Amino acid sequence: MEARSAYSCKVFIALATAAVVLALSACSKLGESVNRTNANAGHPGVLRTGEILEPATLNPELSTDQTTVDLSMFWAGYLFNWSDDNQWVPELATEVPTAQNGGISKDGLSITYHLRPGVKWHDGAPYGADDVIFSWHAVMNPNNNVGSRTGYDIIRAIDKKDDHTIVVHLKQPYAPFVASFFTMSASPYCILPKHLLGSLPDINRASFNNQPVGTGPFKVAKWNKGSLIEFVANPDYWRGPPKLKAVEYHVIPDDDTILTQLRTGEIDMEYAASQSQVPSLREIPGMHVVLNPICAFAMLGYNLKNPILADIRVRQALAYGTDRGTIIEKAAHGVPVPANSDQPTFQWAYEPDVMKFPYDPARARALLDAAGWKTGADGIRVKNGKRLELVAVGTTGSAIDRVLFGVIQQDWKAIGVDLAEKQYPPQIGFANYAAGGIIQTGKFDVAFFSWLNGVDPDDSTFTMCDQWPPAGQNVYHYCNPKLDAAERIALSVYPQMERKKQYAVIQRLLAQDQPFLVIWFNRRVNVVSDRIQGFKPSHVVTEFWNTWEWSI
Repeated sequence: MEARSAYSCKVFIALATAAVVLALSACSKLGESVNRTNANAGHPGVLRTGEILEPATLNPELSTDQTTVDLSMFWAGYLFNWSDDNQWVPELATEVPTAQNGGISKDGLSITYHLRPGVKWHDGAPYGADDVIFSWHAVMNPNNNVGSRTGYDIIRAIDKKDDHTIVVHLKQPYAPFVASFFTMSASPYCILPKHLLGSLPDINRASFNNQPVGTGPFKVAKWNKGSLIEFVANPDYWRGPPKLKAVEYHVIPDDDTILTQLRTGEIDMEYAASQSQVPSLREIPGMHVVLNPICAFAMLGYNLKNPILADIRVRQALAYGTDRGTIIEKAAHGVPVPANSDQPTFQWAYEPDVMKFPYDPARARALLDAAGWKTGADGIRVKNGKRLELVAVGTTGSAIDRVLFGVIQQDWKAIGVDLAEKQYPPQIGFANYAAGGIIQTGKFDVAFFSWLNGVDPDDSTFTMCDQWPPAGQNVYHYCNPKLDAAERIALSVYPQMERKKQYAVIQRLLAQDQPFLVIWFNRRVNVVSDRIQGFKPSHVVTEFWNTWEWSI
């Protein structure tokens, strides 16, 4: 059995096994199905999904667990959802603020939200402006164990104009704000009920976290720890009752058991399935596999504090000397998609015109020659008496790392680079700076990890000169003033076309400078019964944007 991993957005994560990549990932919609022959046809109107992961909490404000975010799409409400065709879908707000509709002031410092009237919490209390304002205070409350306050910490104040209108005042213009504020951001937080939580000094231990009250299409009926979370239809949902009567989230801590129950018809769906089981999953009668692209990419990151890697010619040589196609096939069974940019192709900021690095050992050797690295008697290059030796950080027990570094060691040896691998448990290798994490504290030459983002393409925290840990996530210790200038503009101007110009500059510089080599963009594996209708997975943050439309 392969381990799974929950993940948070906009953080670095270990790709501990082949399953982890695709637990994170999701491609063009692709599926195949055959007639169902298993005996258990399920229960009309009841969707049964089987998953390995069980959340620690159902409250997204207190979690960096992707499962918590996914399940919140049944019971909770955000200001906006993000659709399968990459569009905002108004939920608890009625209109996305823009400069054109007057929602964003000319100076970019005031954002007006019109909140949806007639929405009720599951207990019948009315939803309104006080709930949104309280939810901001909950994020900023230092006693609450929230994952991130980025974007919320630049709010100066929120004015309540009436029960369904608020004006958010910012300390400075911040272009990603609308895509960050209680919506599908890198840290997706839902709106919380003030009438239930407002009197608490903190929400960390509130019973609400196990059985939350929301505004979504389903209510949390029960949570039997270790086995089942059950949701039932909310008849008072503002769009009208959902098509499903109930949703059962079965916790099944074994991939093989899930596969068996899919075959027998005991469950109807598995999302974020193991990519190693894709051939078997495709053979299940009455099921089809959906490979869905999601905003997460895997990379080889370089520590530019190492004088060897500080030379751009060496980094470019390593890019030409890495057979990414073979890595994708051998390490990930061909499920992820090749990539050259830190932005996915379905993102509006994507720039295709960047420097490409096809597998070309001859060009790699020429660059190393030009950098003064000459081939030694044993085939490893030498410069000023120093061998071209690098150490890669791997994750203990990682099937993907084992295959990936095996390919890379062979590829790089062919161009004269000696690569050794040191393995660390993920809790050590990927711990934060304060805890002495190997990546965060720069105790590596090369590392393999993944980055996940929200709807907005903001990548400043892992690219800018002032974001070296512990200030940010620039673990490469990369610094290019031209890139910084483009990032500052991209963060401060609101028109999308102006921002797109800056992200094109940023992507070209990152591709040219190669502080990291993008190996692939991920695809999530979903296994869905042919009887399920309306499942249209999104490509950012969570696939479950339209749960009220699902039926079986």
